[in-house]
Formats: sequence, C-alpha cells, structure tokens
Amino acid sequence: GFSVSTAGKTHIFKPVSVQAMWSALQILHKACEMARRHNYFPGGMALVWATYYESCIASEQSCLNEWNAMQDLESPRPDSPALYMDKPTERERAERLIKAQLRSIMMSKDLENVTSKEIRNQLEKQMSCNLNEFKEFIDNEMLLILGQMDKPSLIFDHLYLGSEWNASNLEELRGSGVDYILNVTREIDNFFPGLFAYHNIRVYDEETTDLLAHWNEAYHFINKARCPSRSHCQHRLHSVIRK
Repeated sequence: GFSVSTAGKTHIFKPVSVQAMWSALQILHKACEMARRHNYFPGGMALVWATYYESCIASEQSCLNEWNAMQDLESPRPDSPALYMDKPTERERAERLIKAQLRSIMMSKDLENVTSKEIRNQLEKQMSCNLNEFKEFIDNEMLLILGQMDKPSLIFDHLYLGSEWNASNLEELRGSGVDYILNVTREIDNFFPGLFAYHNIRVYDEETTDLLAHWNEAYHFINKARCPSRSHCQHRLHSVIRK
C-alpha cells in the first residue's frame, strides 16, 4: 500500500488487488493534474501532499511516458535508441558512414544551386564506391538533414523553440545541452522518452487552439527545467511547437 499526508492527517491506502491499486494511483494522478490547473505550485502551502506524491515517482522516464501514451497519435515515434546494441550489420555500418558523409557534404554546399544528383555523385566520389543500392536511403536522409539544418531559435539561455525536425535530431539535442522537452502537439509523439524529460500538452496545430489555457503547466515545466534544484541550474529546455 501507500500513504498520503494532507492537512495534518495521514491516509493509508491498502488496495485489495492490483487493479484497485492502479485505480487509486490514477485518481491521485488526476488530483495532481487538477491541482496544477488551479494554480497549485511546488513549494506553496496548499496541497502539500501533491508535492510529496510527485516526489515519490521514481520510475524511469520511458515508464512515465508509457503512463501518458496515447492510442490516437497520427505520427507515432520510432523506438528509442537502445543503450546496449548488438554488433551492427555491414549495411548498418555503411548507412552510418553514408549519413555522416552526406551531412558533411550538404553543410558545405549552397543548397539553392545544387541538385540531389550532384550531391549523390560527390558522395560516391568521396566514398569511392557505387551507392545505387542505397539510393532510397540517401534520398530519405537528404530530406531529414534538410529539415534538421533549420536550427531552433534560442529564446533565452535556457530555452529553445524548435520544430519536429529539431526534436528528432538526437545529436543536436545533446550538443545543445537539452535535458527537458516541452511537446506542444497532438500529432507528434516523444522521440526519445528514455533519454529526456518530456511534458506533453496535447493540442492540435490549429489557429483556434487556446494555448493560454495551458499557460500555467507550461510555465511550471519550463521553470523546473531552468532550475531543477537550488544547486544546479544549467539544464536547457527544447520547446516543440509546430506553428
């Protein structure tokens, strides 16, 4: 079981089954969510039990994301990178080399005055081999790199504003020191739930969407990312808003 303290009283829950435990935890989660929406804030005098309950959540981030998983996502994320991988195949090694060389070439070219065929020809020249069997992979990778070359905007020292492309670029996220990601979409899932702390505001990318209704929860998450503890305030947050 578990206990919750509030208003000077401690309430002990001893569910009679796993299903009852699950239901009780869901109710507590909903209560915490309602507290946030009604101007509850960490450190305040009201609803101390909510702070205590949240402090006891120690699951891995991937598990927490499963809790909030949606079944109606239009663009489900790919599997997160495995921490321990089997030895890559020969094709996987070739694709990694192609990806690195292709990015280097595209970064050095004036993309307004070069064709995809010219880029592919230079890639083959640098790698000294025929890449016909990788043509589809190269074409798809070009589109991905084009999107990722559009850098996110630095709003404050601790806050970037980026797109779906930026949110899917693991190398860029790590290079920028990002630890927290605010995902303000309903169409895009979290790409790396085991590697970053996510907060999702599930709204559609439409002009009529009322973003102000989610101001408080967005503010609290950004503030948490800015200074997760008194002694360490160097985390950076990447906000993904598609508009």
